Amino acid sequence: MTTFSVLFVIHLLDYLDRWALAGVLKKVQADLEMSDGQAGSLNFYFLLTFSLISPLMGWFGDRGRRTWLLAFGVGLWSLATVGTGLVRSYGELTFARSLLGVGEATYGVLAPTILVDLFRRERRSRVMAYFYMAMPLGYALGVFGAAWIATNSPTWVAGTPLEAYGGWRIAFFIVGIPGLLAALTVLLLPEPVRGASENVDLERVQAHERVMPTADDYKDLAVNSSYTYVVFGLATFTFAFGGLAYWLPSYLDRVKGFGTEKAALVVGLSGGLAAIVGMSLGGWLADLLSKTNPRALFLVPGTAMLLAVPFVLGAIFSTSEPMIIGSMFVAMTLMLMNTGPCNAVIANVVTPNMRGVAYAVSIFFIHVLGDLWSPMLMGLASDYLGDPEVMASWIGEWLFRIGARPVEQPDGSYRNLTAGMLVVVPAIVLGGCVLLAGARHLPREMALMLAKLRANPAARKG
Repeated sequence: MTTFSVLFVIHLLDYLDRWALAGVLKKVQADLEMSDGQAGSLNFYFLLTFSLISPLMGWFGDRGRRTWLLAFGVGLWSLATVGTGLVRSYGELTFARSLLGVGEATYGVLAPTILVDLFRRERRSRVMAYFYMAMPLGYALGVFGAAWIATNSPTWVAGTPLEAYGGWRIAFFIVGIPGLLAALTVLLLPEPVRGASENVDLERVQAHERVMPTADDYKDLAVNSSYTYVVFGLATFTFAFGGLAYWLPSYLDRVKGFGTEKAALVVGLSGGLAAIVGMSLGGWLADLLSKTNPRALFLVPGTAMLLAVPFVLGAIFSTSEPMIIGSMFVAMTLMLMNTGPCNAVIANVVTPNMRGVAYAVSIFFIHVLGDLWSPMLMGLASDYLGDPEVMASWIGEWLFRIGARPVEQPDGSYRNLTAGMLVVVPAIVLGGCVLLAGARHLPREMALMLAKLRANPAARKG
């Protein structure tokens, strides 16, 4: 449990650093004079480097000491977070976000492979759910914490050398520094044997660990139906949840009139509570039902995704604050039920000596097909559909009738962030359908993975 606790805390810092920007986005936009399209593109640059570096780190992680690589990644993303507080232009900010992606790619790929080597498959859905609970909790702390620091910091730094970095800048100094200490801590973690948690003789597992995956093994991964279905299902979830998480604080502030700090607090608290409830429920329910039906690892998250759709629409179109907050909480709870089961599927159908690459490829595709684009597309939709000429067209009239109306900005322009938020709805529906469709393949491919691990690896050497 010591290793789990350390990795969980570092994962929490990871997402706190990543999402601090969302909590102060309005202030950053005003200070650096950015449009919604530019603001949305910041996530693109972060996720582009995150996605491109992930496969490389997965390959190294399957062959080297993972804890050393983790220390590198944690230290790099923490330096990038601190550096964000020093930027003076949109270009500098895109560079800092890109560097953040390099560091986080290392941790996001390798930490799960260490955990699945410590916990048997009967508990994996819950363990992975608890581990990934750090994501929305870190999001909540990052959004609210950064907003609160940015609002209150001028009173702390007045008359000090930090006075020039007051407001949103000092928030990045405060949230980034703990990660530098965490990078030293991770060096003390033990390195588990790859596959030690499987119900297979330890000597056989160690023999497999010494055998590097072949080109045919990687080709088999590409045609592993359970793996491909779960990756595509996670991609649609990531598209939707990443876009919502990025824009929700600004949406509640600018469109629903919550105010900056209240919007950050509402999103932070509801997101944190939704993580605890949704991930715990999804992991527990999937583990419970999979004892008699392994397909539950797909059926639970797929059903929950489809049930989330009406609540997402409720959060977007409700005019009552309690209804907005309640719908948002239920929608996030249901969507987050997928995290533990889906990541358990990957571990259960991939041999231990190539799980680093499997998680890395998963990360690459869920971001390249997911939230690499959604925040930027939502921002561009907000800019485009706020144009009075566009709103005079048939699509503008339809959006106006359903309540997706432009809001005037302080500079006199119009933006339609309500229409931008609707971009995620088709992705949620598609994700639920994909996960339900993937269930039929899982029992066969789980059995095939164990059969490979129990076989003599000698014939594959060289």
